[in-house]
Amino acid sequence: MALDYGRRRIGIAISDPTHTIATPGGVIERPHNAKPKKVPRRLLEMVRESNTSTILVGIPFSMDGLAGPMAKEVRAFAAAVKKATGIPTAEWDERLTTAQAEREIQAMGLSRGKRREKGRIDEMAAMLMLSAYLRLRNLEQPGKEAADEDVALMDTP
Repeated sequence: MALDYGRRRIGIAISDPTHTIATPGGVIERPHNAKPKKVPRRLLEMVRESNTSTILVGIPFSMDGLAGPMAKEVRAFAAAVKKATGIPTAEWDERLTTAQAEREIQAMGLSRGKRREKGRIDEMAAMLMLSAYLRLRNLEQPGKEAADEDVALMDTP
């Protein structure tokens, strides 16, 4: 499972049982002024329902690679998720995933209204992170052949 944490909503993506394909998992709206250490009940339910073994959490590093105040908030949320679920969390550099998600959604040819639906970008960003994580994870397993896009992924910062 991957989470694209935001103060207003959390985008979610879930992998298939073979850990090969990432699919959209929806969006959880967060109450106004929700504290980072407050894990939404719906997220806990989704973790149980999906039989998740690792929760990937996107960390919003700045372009120079430093972790600013938002990265600290996301890390606090990730720690709360780990404590509440007992499932390990893994950090993922989410720089530029929102921009990539916007491009992907636009390329889908959706109407302007559909593209701007609340959470669609957050959900897509989580899916992009999880897809990249799964490709890298599967690459590292013995006997797996690297696809050209996987090699390109590893070469990018």
